[in-house]
Amino acid sequence: MKLVHISDIHIHPQPILGIDPVENFRACLAHVAEFQADADRIVITGDLVHRGDRGSYERLARMLAESPLKDRLAPRLMIGNHDDRDAFRSVFPGAAADGEGYVQWVEDVPAGRFLYLDTAERGMHAGRYGEDRLAWLRRELDRAAGEGMDAWIFMHHNPTAVHVANADRIGLVEEAAFRAFLADYRGTIRHIFFGHCHFTLSGVVHGIPFSAPRSTCHTCWPDFSGIADRMGYGDLAPNYNVCILSDYSTVVHSVDFLDEHKVRWLED
Repeated sequence: MKLVHISDIHIHPQPILGIDPVENFRACLAHVAEFQADADRIVITGDLVHRGDRGSYERLARMLAESPLKDRLAPRLMIGNHDDRDAFRSVFPGAAADGEGYVQWVEDVPAGRFLYLDTAERGMHAGRYGEDRLAWLRRELDRAAGEGMDAWIFMHHNPTAVHVANADRIGLVEEAAFRAFLADYRGTIRHIFFGHCHFTLSGVVHGIPFSAPRSTCHTCWPDFSGIADRMGYGDLAPNYNVCILSDYSTVVHSVDFLDEHKVRWLED
């Protein structure tokens, strides 16, 4: 199964740190449509807009409507800390939700079961995944395990500390408890896909692999100085990830979509 993982598109009417998020996301959509049309799913893991405003969600809706990515290729939209749950649902009224109103749901796919989590909390950049949301996830993971299905988790916030201070200060409030929860399901969860940090990430938490792409807008630089109140950014290539999911492996490629014009082909 082929998955395209996009994150942190930050649609906004003005440039962010000198970068136009609309034009970058338009280029990303065009690149995916041209080169990844054989994908089975496209998922955007949150921070759909920059200020949580209805106008930016409406702009995003128009961009998606104008894109050739439809049906199975229609991007699955998740929310992050820059999003507003009510504004999002007012523009995307068909967005799935659990019984508590959180934007989280499940979808059966060729690779197993995708679980889309809502880690956003109004008024803060850190994420929340307390017992009310965890109860839903526990039920769904138990159900997947009972049916013998692999589970693949999508979330906005990083599921564990990434040891970059400016990212970890706005990670999950319940990070330690969430990590402990994951340990109980290491035999069911195949992979965790997330965003939020704006730089490329990969690793393992309690035996569960994870990965994250950069933002399509303002890409960040991983800073290991321990200084929590500064963020590195600049003329850094945005990307999306192409993930190949099979019963024996998970392969993740990073595609710097604005650099396609730099590629030269050597053919025999």
